[in-house]
Amino acid sequence: MKITGFDLDAVHVNHRGDWVFVHVNTDAGLRGVGELLAGKNYGGRVAALREMEKALVGRDPRRIAQVVHEFSQGRPGRDRVCALSAVEQALWDILGKSLGVPVHALLGGACREEVRLYANINRATVDRTPEGFARNAAAAVAEGFDAVKLAPFDGMPMMDSAQEAEPGIACMRAVREAIGPDVDLMIDCHSHLTVKGSLEVADALRDLNLFWFEEPTPESDVEACLEVKRRCGLRTAGGEQRMLRQGFREALERGMMDVIMPDVTVVGGIGELKRVADMAEAYGIPTSPHGPFGPVMIAAGVQAMAAHPDFLILEFGWGEVPWRRDLITPPERIEKGRMATGDAPGLGVDLNMEGVEAHRVPV
Repeated sequence: MKITGFDLDAVHVNHRGDWVFVHVNTDAGLRGVGELLAGKNYGGRVAALREMEKALVGRDPRRIAQVVHEFSQGRPGRDRVCALSAVEQALWDILGKSLGVPVHALLGGACREEVRLYANINRATVDRTPEGFARNAAAAVAEGFDAVKLAPFDGMPMMDSAQEAEPGIACMRAVREAIGPDVDLMIDCHSHLTVKGSLEVADALRDLNLFWFEEPTPESDVEACLEVKRRCGLRTAGGEQRMLRQGFREALERGMMDVIMPDVTVVGGIGELKRVADMAEAYGIPTSPHGPFGPVMIAAGVQAMAAHPDFLILEFGWGEVPWRRDLITPPERIEKGRMATGDAPGLGVDLNMEGVEAHRVPV
């Protein structure tokens, strides 16, 4: 079996940009699908994909480890690693389809029959008031989700105190009141806090019983991360921007966070996500992949985490567009905030080209 080329398909989502899907085609008639980290400005990643295509045409798509090794040598930039991440997902899809088994069977077998999701309501919330966040949080819970996350400090400057962060704190309080005490609640700070601000905000939110405190300070400041983790009294999470195994080595060796959040579209793909999760398990750190994007990356995350014993919870981008389910076959199915691991070959999903055509934009 040989690779014959790539097809790229993009759909416009909203003010935050697009979702981009990559098909890797073969001369055997099998094609695999992956999802590219997109958003608004992804021309560099598309260019990197085209360079990969030139290098991979005529190669066996089932030699995934060889491809990952080749394209991750040296110090590859973000565009190259994101392109590799998308292609690598598609290669696993091809391998699974060629053998008639789901990807999780190739990664060691399923540890669970379903994967727990949390609803990231942040991207869907245009009304960034306490009332706006509370409405969407309540709607997600009404759909069956038992865990919700928001990033209430977006658009705010770096903050050094709880007083400066009060508008975001008010959003968190409104959401907790709307969803009740039994639903898990997470905050993503998107690095908007100093160490002092982080500790004060943690104190201000302590009575909300947070599931985790995500990226309070920039991860480039290792000592700040360590101090906040040591002193805040909350479970900390982070790591979404880290690439490849090498990107997680320092974070794990130094214990920078309690939960790691590798992103399958950034870390290097499904295999690299699983390897990073296995590294973290050796340090007693659970994995909760980042990724509030399209339905293919969720399918990839489900496959990887189905086969990982120390999985915690998987991110789901809730409520951005009503036609999300139309983009894949079979349609995305979530029951009580869980997605079945399934036994369909490969990733278990294919693009529904009719749904894609209805929202297509040029790549």
